[in-house]
Amino acid sequence: MADLAKGRFIAGAGMAAAAARIEGMGWPLAGLLTTMIADPEAMRQGARQWREEPSADGKQGGIAALRTDLDRQFTALESDGHLKGKMLTTLKEKHAELNTQLRNFETCKECVSGGLDAGADLYDAASWVSVSLGGSAMAVAVFSQACKGQALTFAATRPMVARAMVSLGQVAQKVVGTMMKTSWKVAGVLTVSGYLYSSASAKFPGMTAIAADVPDLTRAKVAFDPTTGGLTEPQPDLGDLGGTKAPSFLPPFSL
Repeated sequence: MADLAKGRFIAGAGMAAAAARIEGMGWPLAGLLTTMIADPEAMRQGARQWREEPSADGKQGGIAALRTDLDRQFTALESDGHLKGKMLTTLKEKHAELNTQLRNFETCKECVSGGLDAGADLYDAASWVSVSLGGSAMAVAVFSQACKGQALTFAATRPMVARAMVSLGQVAQKVVGTMMKTSWKVAGVLTVSGYLYSSASAKFPGMTAIAADVPDLTRAKVAFDPTTGGLTEPQPDLGDLGGTKAPSFLPPFSL
């Protein structure tokens, strides 16, 4: 259905351009219909990549699974009784902060997915409007061309042809405006999502990608600073950095 929608966009713009070659007043409409061309299927694919759907066996994936596993590991670490006092308090604060960041980002991902799905539905409807406007412009242009054989009739119908082209252009402007608002909303949510991830990455340098393995908190190297009573930030071992690859965090998609 989405491939047909893109075809309708192209057909509408093509008919409007053909009509403009016959009737010059149709060029603004042809330009507007050209800007409307989009691929709703690409938007739906992007929505599926952002949406974290359970696997066939019902298991969660992505951020939801990461949060669940981190909670489980923290509970196990706390119940062991190895950490007490300020060390345990500091770890609780870090865990709560990371959990909040992940929950906020998970919410943003849901908003992006829903926005892309809604935008794809809107663009499907807009494709029908596009092909309808293109067909109407072609009909007006053919009518105008037919009237050129009679001078009086042609002169009398010029105002009607002009009003028809202007009316079609106004409808196209409204549709383009609605499509642009939807695009800006999705872009805004994407910006917020990127900010939340950057904020979480800055506070938790070990968080490089959601697709990475869940860190094992029970085996993590923790250094205790007796002067402050808190946790220190151990320097990374350069030998552990070999064989790593660049993370891929934000799923690719295109409008």
